[in-house]
Amino acid sequence: MKPGLTLPQIRAFCALAQHRSFKAAAEHLEVSQPTIVGQIAGIEEAYGTKLFQRQRENNRLTDTGLALLGPMRAALDQVPEAEFILLSHSAAQTGEFNVVAVNPVRASNLIREFRVLYPNIKVNVSFVASDKAQQLIDDESVDVGFFVPGDSRPGQQAIHFYRYELMALLPVGHALCAKPALGLADFAGHELLIREPGSLTRKLFLAGLAKAGVEPRIAYELGSRESVREAVAQGLGVSVVAEDEHTPHERIVTKKILGQDLQADSCLVVLNKQLGSPLVKTLIELIRRR
Repeated sequence: MKPGLTLPQIRAFCALAQHRSFKAAAEHLEVSQPTIVGQIAGIEEAYGTKLFQRQRENNRLTDTGLALLGPMRAALDQVPEAEFILLSHSAAQTGEFNVVAVNPVRASNLIREFRVLYPNIKVNVSFVASDKAQQLIDDESVDVGFFVPGDSRPGQQAIHFYRYELMALLPVGHALCAKPALGLADFAGHELLIREPGSLTRKLFLAGLAKAGVEPRIAYELGSRESVREAVAQGLGVSVVAEDEHTPHERIVTKKILGQDLQADSCLVVLNKQLGSPLVKTLIELIRRR
């Protein structure tokens, strides 16, 4: 009886078919080149067939290899689904999981999906500014964080979650409401409401104004997006907010801000030592499925 195909062999075959180079395939899979050579040779020897026409940096599939490519890729595509099922039914069914986040909307939706898989896990969530979120990760006070990391830090991973833009918040009847969209220069001379130091929204907005050569006229500095929203509604000034963090208000008009300077990538930030946790693996898989 011939030995069955192994997952490493399937991965090696698909990687070599994609890259055509043993070296590139090895780098893609983060294994040694002899490992890839051995995996391909193992299939060919076990089944007495040739899968690739060997050429330097251009290993082409034979007819047999071409016929095999579709089923091999289909099999490989099913692995994440199988791993996801196993993770969600793993031994980690009770306990606590500590999360810090900046955006309550996105994080809450993801955690809701997570709780369906782990109904007996108590999830503790804190919503704070970006700098505080990073500090809690650094101090190992939480398991994971959802925020925009300021830089790459040793011992931590940042898995991309989503990209967002800032939009303008204007009181009804404000002069800027007549514009279909705003440029950063349009904020010149208007009283601004901004978040407290440490807020990424504040940092992005002020950096964008500086780049546009606009001197900010700060009227109020407020400690939460809710207080900013209410101050705008009361006509105390104009402000900005992440596009998916705003709750519609009858006395607030929102406007798109033109340009690329007010965008940021929110990530799942986790310590390397936590990457083996079934709970963390499940969160990562949920993010990749979105």
